[in-house]
Amino acid sequence: MSSNQPLITVLMAAYNTERYIAQAIQSILNQTYSNFEFLIIDDCSSDNTVREIMKFDDSRIKLLQNQINQGVVITRNRALQEATGDFIAIMDSDDIAIPDRLQLLIDEFIKRPELALIGGHADVINPQGIPTGQKFKVETDPDLLRHLLLFGNNFTHSSVMMRMDIFREFNGYRIPLAEDYDLFLRISTKYPVANLDKCLLLYRDHTSGISKKYAVELENQILPIKENILYSLNLPSDIKHQKMITPPFDWPGISIDEYKKFYIQLLHQINPTNQSLSSKTYQFIFQKWYEVIMNNGGKKTLFYFFSKPFFGWKYITAKQFRRALKKTVKFF
Repeated sequence: MSSNQPLITVLMAAYNTERYIAQAIQSILNQTYSNFEFLIIDDCSSDNTVREIMKFDDSRIKLLQNQINQGVVITRNRALQEATGDFIAIMDSDDIAIPDRLQLLIDEFIKRPELALIGGHADVINPQGIPTGQKFKVETDPDLLRHLLLFGNNFTHSSVMMRMDIFREFNGYRIPLAEDYDLFLRISTKYPVANLDKCLLLYRDHTSGISKKYAVELENQILPIKENILYSLNLPSDIKHQKMITPPFDWPGISIDEYKKFYIQLLHQINPTNQSLSSKTYQFIFQKWYEVIMNNGGKKTLFYFFSKPFFGWKYITAKQFRRALKKTVKFF
């Protein structure tokens, strides 16, 4: 990359966010790290979003406008052709980046060149921008993170930075609603990923306004994501096995022995060299098995509690043992 080209492309997709976008843009322009281009793509907003964007006079901003509403996946994927940076930092149009977000992430990439994607924690604000006291804490143990991602997303989307060549290799986003989880999961099965143990973002929470229909649509997207990732790992990818790594862990028609067989396969596939895993990872593996047996174990709950390779005295709690014993006794 020539010296006059930016190292980072900050990507912001915008649609009808006139109320928040100025704060989001300003938080990027105020970054302590300055060698970036700011690619803002408006998805045919019907409010004053574009007017708010055009109030800023900064040569790093590159505004593109869709002629018709395309949706967030197609809009973000315009970066596949338009971005010029070696790295791409995602920024949602209603969130606020902390001032050294870009510097912290690029420093970590320089220190750990093997990484493909890095994120971090977020503090939650309400729609009015008032802190709620909640935090989105993501996993920073890279060993555990690989396992967690198979069961659910563990990245804060608007905190993430990726290598641009990796983003292009995976052809960007694919599906709506859970597009971030789908992309991050695909990347994590081929390349190392990580989270910084730092807050990088103020995340604006609008969940109270999300309809039940949206929630159902989101749930319907998760199983196809699991199907794709199991297939890529050369594991059984039918609907039954998709459900085994998707909460709740008491799906009808799946026996506890099927869970056990598949979880062992999964463990060997994620950790094929049998390298020593972190204590947190072993605790997580047992916790998932524990959720299964508490839902499905019946009078054999305690028997399954001690099943290898999930059980280990160092990785269980007294409370888990008592509950498993109580559940077993209940059936006699």
